Amino acid sequence: MPFRGKTPFTKKLPLPMRVAPPERRPVLVAAVTFAVVLVAALAAWRWVGEQSLRAANSRFDQNTVHITADLQREFATGDSLLRGARSLLSVAPTADADADAWRRYVAQLDLDETSSVVRALGYADVDAAGVARLTGGTGNVTGPATMSQPVAPVTQMAPTTADAMPVGYDLASAPASRTALLHAIDTGASALDADAAPFGDTDSTPHPRLYVYFPVYSDAGLPSTPQARRAGIKRLLVAALDTSRVFDNALARQRRIDLQVFSGTPATLLYSSAAADDDLAETTPVIRRTDTLHVGGVPITLSYTTSSRYLRAEDEFAETTVLIAGVAAACLFGAMAFLIARERGGGSVATSKARSQSSLNEARMMGIIRSSMEAIITVDERQNIVIFNPMAEQVFGCSAMDAVGASLSRFIPERFRAGHQRHVEQFGVTGVSDRQMGRQRVLFGLRSNGEEFPIEASISQIRDGDGKLYTVMLRDITERVKAENAQRQSREELRELSANLQKVREEEKTRIARELHDDLGQQLTALKMDISSVEQALETTAEPRLLQQLRGMRRLIDATVASVRRIAADLRPVMLDDLGLIPAIEWLANDFTNRYGIDVERRIEVGDTSFTPTGATTLFRIVQEALTNVARHAEATLVTLTVRIAGGVCVLQIADNGHGANRSPTSGEKSFGLLGIRERAHMLGGTVEIHTSNDTGFALTVTFPILAVQQQEMQT
Repeated sequence: MPFRGKTPFTKKLPLPMRVAPPERRPVLVAAVTFAVVLVAALAAWRWVGEQSLRAANSRFDQNTVHITADLQREFATGDSLLRGARSLLSVAPTADADADAWRRYVAQLDLDETSSVVRALGYADVDAAGVARLTGGTGNVTGPATMSQPVAPVTQMAPTTADAMPVGYDLASAPASRTALLHAIDTGASALDADAAPFGDTDSTPHPRLYVYFPVYSDAGLPSTPQARRAGIKRLLVAALDTSRVFDNALARQRRIDLQVFSGTPATLLYSSAAADDDLAETTPVIRRTDTLHVGGVPITLSYTTSSRYLRAEDEFAETTVLIAGVAAACLFGAMAFLIARERGGGSVATSKARSQSSLNEARMMGIIRSSMEAIITVDERQNIVIFNPMAEQVFGCSAMDAVGASLSRFIPERFRAGHQRHVEQFGVTGVSDRQMGRQRVLFGLRSNGEEFPIEASISQIRDGDGKLYTVMLRDITERVKAENAQRQSREELRELSANLQKVREEEKTRIARELHDDLGQQLTALKMDISSVEQALETTAEPRLLQQLRGMRRLIDATVASVRRIAADLRPVMLDDLGLIPAIEWLANDFTNRYGIDVERRIEVGDTSFTPTGATTLFRIVQEALTNVARHAEATLVTLTVRIAGGVCVLQIADNGHGANRSPTSGEKSFGLLGIRERAHMLGGTVEIHTSNDTGFALTVTFPILAVQQQEMQT
């Protein structure tokens, strides 16, 4: 419906329904608000608790996995120690090794200082006959009644601790030990004996000892079959493991986790970290996890337990904070609801004043819209115009009476209408627009006479009741676009003029250099030859003074010829046209060193690339100008000249070790040399980069597309 005199922001809101007496309504609203917020807070507190328990279980699983991995590494380290000791025993010359030598070897291992799982290390002699007594010829372990002699008496044990096996003790004296011995001999691997009888004062050790047997065969290698291993057995390496050291070290960083270690069937408790008075079955639930380790062919069960109260101790603060914050929020929102409801209940006068103030604000806003120097158009969600200010009338050549109520697409060129519709829909959802004056691409509007013109626009939105209103502020930038296009065209024409001047200048330099070299140089050479002939003819008849004058003329002609050649070379080196770019650059570098005493290090990697005449001239002139700048300003002692072709580009770099330069030019000083280099590079589509600062040298890098400087091969 067309807009007539009133703004769209003056819709009247319906009066609220009275569901309770005025004196009770604030209390009721406050109570309901308090209850709703409190329920939400309790739900959040419960959710945080569940997340805390889930996180505690996850941390417990990760910690137990780390403990199991640490234990696996400890036992693997002990196994490696036994393999090293087996290598020593396998090369012992006699069956009865020297006790002092064995103790020295064990002392070198420094079992106490290295925190090894091995507490004591020794060996027992055993042979095929002993194995036969152990099995009774049946292949299986027999009872002790069938063994009249020791099977595997301990020969050496170091250090001789109270709980270590004494020398002479038969390893086959216990059923579990006999099974472990036969397992080690038949497999060639370590075997764990978790049921060996304790030795010495067992009260001093809180946990029982574990013993590992490791076979040593008479041959250097491992026999291929169990029968061959029984026949070739030589010794059994015995290692006493310290369970306290192994498991206590693994639990050192996990004080809140208890560990119980079991072995065998029925399960035998090997280790327990829980104190005798610990009561894990408290009011909080207990978390359990079981892992299995295989040590010496025997499975060891690891039973981890902990109380969820300890694992959740880090999160209890968060749960308490959520609960306290929820109760506080419920009280706060209840109080706010009470105050708001009370103000609304007795605020009829305030409402009337608010409406009057709203009308005044709308009048002020409409005054600003009408007097704005920007075209302002407001549309509803259906893209129908509801506000069309006087500047919009002037810009689009259409009166507000004809525009209000019409679709905004009337003022948008047809090819842009779909894109504009998508942009408005996206802006209505996200509230984000890339259309801001001065920071966007140029848009186009459509005047009432069908003329398209460039504009800049910015968009905003407000909610009006159940719908939205979109306001667009736009500016006619026709004159600015024309000025920018004219400036761009002028810049391009100036660049073309500069390029043409450079080309004409090079051609003129080439012509003058050719004339100096070919014409004047030849004439001076002929004059020198004539003077030499006159000097030779008068050598016997003329006075010495005349001959000396002729020689002086000849030397003057030589100096003149050299000057002519130097001037011609400075104008246009002949070798640039005759031999190509690289020899010309080599000549230029050598001439630069001879003139100024500055070394030039060349790094030229162009392969067999053939340069175009224009490309060769451009590269040569850039090198010439850069070396001139070094000689004038750098005070350098070394220049690095790099020309390389890689990755489809040609890179030219001139770097010196001089005092460098500040990027910001001093007042009244312009760098026409660098400006000329930039223009030459731009003619071939190249880019120029400068890296410099005070006392760090100066580096000029020019990059060209390879197609712009490379001579294309003729297609046949």
